[in-house]
Amino acid sequence: MNLRTFDLNLLVVLQALLIERSVSKTAERLNLSQPATSAALNRLRTALDDPILVREGLRMVPTPRAEELVEPIQAILAEIEQTIATPTSFDPSTAQRTFRIATNDYGSFVLIPHFMKRLHAIAPQVDIEILEIGHPPETFLQEAKIDLALADAWTLRECQCTETLFPETFTCLVRENHPRIQSELTLEHYLQENHALLSSRGRVTGNVDLALTPHRLERHVQITLPHILAIPAVVASTELVVTLATRVATRLASDYALKTFPPPVFLDSFNIAIAWQKRMNADPALQWLRREFIAIGNFV
Repeated sequence: MNLRTFDLNLLVVLQALLIERSVSKTAERLNLSQPATSAALNRLRTALDDPILVREGLRMVPTPRAEELVEPIQAILAEIEQTIATPTSFDPSTAQRTFRIATNDYGSFVLIPHFMKRLHAIAPQVDIEILEIGHPPETFLQEAKIDLALADAWTLRECQCTETLFPETFTCLVRENHPRIQSELTLEHYLQENHALLSSRGRVTGNVDLALTPHRLERHVQITLPHILAIPAVVASTELVVTLATRVATRLASDYALKTFPPPVFLDSFNIAIAWQKRMNADPALQWLRREFIAIGNFV
C-alpha cells in the first residue's frame, strides 16, 4: 500500500466497522449515508486486499486480518487524537517536567534564586536546567530547544517573542575602607581611580565609556572579569571601582564589605526581558513559566 495515496479518514470508518460489524450501524455512528459507508468499505477492501467483514448467516463477522487490526487501529487513532487535541492545562503542583532556561550571569544571580524559591513551594517536582545563553539568541532558542531566554533586552533584540520584566540602573561599588572614596564619589575621583569591568567578551566599550565620550573623558579599565562572583573578591582587596547593574551591586554590598555610590555620570537604564520561540506561544506549561518570571520581575 502506498500511504501517500491512502485516505487516512478511512481508518475512522474501519474502526467503526470493526466495532459495529454493520454497515448501517457504522453509517449511523459516523453520521454518514449508507451508500457512502458502503463505498468506504469497498475502498478499504481494495487497499487492504481483504474482505474485512464477511456475512455469516444474519450477521457480519471480521476476517482474521481485520481482527489483527482492531487494537493497532485503536492505538493509532488514539495517538492522533492526543497529538492534535487542545493542550491540557498545566498544574505545577503535580507536574514532572524539566525546563531549559538560557541566561547570563545577571539572570542566574538576580532572578534564578527567586524563581527556585518559588518553585520549591509551588512546583516541587519541576526541574530546571540553566544554560549559558548562546548567540544569536533566536537561533540558540531553536537549535538548543530552549524553553526560555533571560537577559537584557538588547541581547534579546532579534528574538521574535519577548516581554520586558523591569528596568535596571547602574551603581558603583568600592571597598569599605577605600582610602580616597569615603562619603561620596565625585566625577573627579571616579576618573582618577582604576576600574574593573564586568564583561564576558573581554575589553569592550561599555555603557560608562559611551557616557564619558561626548564629554571627552575616559576611564582606565585595569581588569576585565567575566563573572559576577569574581567582582567582590577583587574589589574588596583593591582600590578598584566597578560599575554594575544596581540589583547586583546592592546584593554584593550587603554580602561583602563594599560601599555603593550612584554613578557620577548619567547612565541610561536598560531593560531585563525574557524571550521564547513563537511556535511555543500556546504551550500551557511555557505560559506558566513566563508568568512566573513576569511575577518575579514585579518585586525584585
